[in-house]
Amino acid sequence: MTQSPGPELGTGNSALPLVVSAYAKINLTFEVLGRRSDGLHEVATVLQTISLADRLRFSPAKEIRLRHRGLKPTSEDDLILRAARLLLGRTGLGAGCMIECAKRIPLAAGLGGGSADAGATLRGLNALWKTGLGTVALVEMAAELGADVPFAIEGGTALGAGTGGTLTDLPDAPPHWVVLVPIASGDVRKTAEMYRRLKPDDLTGGAAARRQAAAVASGQVDYDAVSSAFARAAAESWPPTAGALRALREAQSPAASVSGAGPSVFGLFAKRASAIDGLASVRAAGLPARLYRFTRRMPVSPIEE
Repeated sequence: MTQSPGPELGTGNSALPLVVSAYAKINLTFEVLGRRSDGLHEVATVLQTISLADRLRFSPAKEIRLRHRGLKPTSEDDLILRAARLLLGRTGLGAGCMIECAKRIPLAAGLGGGSADAGATLRGLNALWKTGLGTVALVEMAAELGADVPFAIEGGTALGAGTGGTLTDLPDAPPHWVVLVPIASGDVRKTAEMYRRLKPDDLTGGAAARRQAAAVASGQVDYDAVSSAFARAAAESWPPTAGALRALREAQSPAASVSGAGPSVFGLFAKRASAIDGLASVRAAGLPARLYRFTRRMPVSPIEE
C-alpha cells in the first residue's frame, strides 16, 4: 500500500533528463520544548512523508536555470536555486542544469514543500552530475538550507530534535491513509509568527514524540500521541483549520492534527475504505480534502529503470 521510494530515473544516462519526486511531509507529533539561548526553539517531532509531491525534472544545461509550472514560490530566495548553487559550489564542478518544477504542494501550508524541493534538488543533481556524494554529505549540505531540508533527503519516518534538523531514522511507519485538508496561508513568514503566538501551556517536554517514536519502532502509530504544539494557535488564526479539525473528528478519524505550524490539517486512517468514507464526510462539510498515503524512505542513489 505504501508508495515505492524515489527518485525516479528516466534513464541511467546523465545526458538525458532525470525526474525526481519531492514528497510533502506531515508531523505525526510536534512538540515545542522552549526557546534556546540562540533565540531558536527546541522541538521534538516525528516526521512522515506522504504521497503528495512536487515533480522536478533535471536536464543538462550550460548554467543553472529554473522554470516553474503550477504554483510559484513568492520568495526570490528560492530553495531550489539555493540547493543547486550550494551543491555546485561544494563540488567545484563546471556544470549547469535546467530545472523544471511542477508544483503541487501548497505554499506556506505546513507541508514542507520548499524543503522537499530543496532535498529533491540535492538528490537529483547528485545523480545528474555524478558527484558520488553519499547521504551524510547531502544531509550536511541540506542543514545549511533549513531545518526541514535534512529530512527531505531520504524522507520516510524520522524523529527530529534540536531545531528539527537533528534526525534519528525510524523504521517506515505502518501503512496509513491520510485525509489531508491543504490550506495555504500565503505568508512566507508564517512559521515565525506562529512561534510568537505560542503560550506557556503549548510547551511540553518531548514525551509524546518519544512515545510516538517508540510506537513506530514497534510497528504501530500511537494515535494518542498525534498532536501539535500549534493546534490551538492555528485554529485561532485560521477558521478553516478549526473547521477541518472538527470535520475530521466527526468523520471518525482515529487521529487528526495540524501539520507543521499549520494551517493544513490531516486525519489518519489505517484502512483505505475508512479513509474514503472519511474523505467523503470532510468534503460534504465543504472542505477541499484529498487522499494520500504514507511513503517510505527514499534511497539517495537513484534506481535505474
